Formats: sequence, C-alpha cells, structure tokens
Amino acid sequence: MKNILFSVCILIFFAGCKKHNDTQSSSSTHIFKGIVVTNEGGEVLGTWGTEDGDWGNDINWSNNEYELLNFPDTISLDGTFVADTTGWNIGPGVHQQPRNFVIAYPNPLLNGATLVLQGIGNLKCKAAIVDKNYHRLKTYAGKWNGLLEIMVDLSDSTTFQDKTMYRIFYSFSAKDSLNFYKGHGDILVCREPTMNDCRQAVP
Repeated sequence: MKNILFSVCILIFFAGCKKHNDTQSSSSTHIFKGIVVTNEGGEVLGTWGTEDGDWGNDINWSNNEYELLNFPDTISLDGTFVADTTGWNIGPGVHQQPRNFVIAYPNPLLNGATLVLQGIGNLKCKAAIVDKNYHRLKTYAGKWNGLLEIMVDLSDSTTFQDKTMYRIFYSFSAKDSLNFYKGHGDILVCREPTMNDCRQAVP
C-alpha cells in the first residue's frame, strides 16, 4: 500500500513544520487498548489488542481532544483548499467522506516512526503526541499538497518509555473547512528484543 503511494509523492521531512512541547493535560487517565501493527515498509500486519478506529476519520471529538490541537503555530490557512470532492457530501465546510490516508510505521517502534499523511489538495495538518493523561509531548503543524512523511523522533527514553503506548491526534484543515478530517492512532514504544515481549505491553 505504501509503495503505491510512493510512486506519486515527494518526501518531505519536517518541511514547513513547527514543533514544541508543552503541558496541556487532562485530569483523566485514558486507556489505549490496541495498535495497528505495521512493519518497516509500512505494510499493515494486523492488530494487537482492541484498536478503536485508529488512523481513520473520527466523527466526534470531546472538547479536551479538540484542545490538544489548539496550540499556537505560524502555519496559515491561506491558499489551502480541497482539490477533489467528487462523491463527497458537497457544501461549504462539509467534507464528510475525505479520501485521505494516515498511518504510522513501524508500530511497535524502537526510537522513531514515520507518520504518513495522504491528502487531496493543499491542506494544513496539525498533530500532537500525547500520553495516557493527555499530556502533549510533541506537536507539529505544517502545510502540504499530496503526500507528507513526518519523521518522528521518540528516542528520548525519559519522555517515551519502553513498553508504553502513546496516542497521536491529527487533523486536516482547509480555508473553509477547519478540522474537516480528524482522527487518532495509537503507537507502542518498545525496546525489547522480541516482538512477543512487545506484544505483552498491549492490554
């Protein structure tokens, strides 16, 4: 699946993206129940645990989840647009069937992962990596057209602990359609020697 996308893409590594850490959090503890397993080539190998709609388009977010992407950035919506909405529910700000692709690989991961975003049009992306208390650990904002690959460094073992799951929230926006595509995906940091050891970290 990833190889097909590569034939029509330009790789971008943090181009036009901003990053910062902060302390946005939730008073609740959230349980991440499963992951979509992917290999180094971006192929989906199955699931561990019970994944809850990872890497798709979430219909509803809570106010706390929206707030996770409400961090300051310098990426404007000027010039953004959705290029092709054939077959979508057409109307200003209404794009309910977006043809976009989001995945992270590899998962589980050792010290880093690639977040792949496939979009139609010139879009703005915002993303945040959070822990189970919804502390924002890393944030990103960028603008792209086509395929964007974000190389995510998770090598800080103090912040990103072994055999621990984290969640990535992401949204796509265009000038007339703020957060028209939004979702989440869970990742597992695992520095153990075998996949079976990593599997034990998923509920």
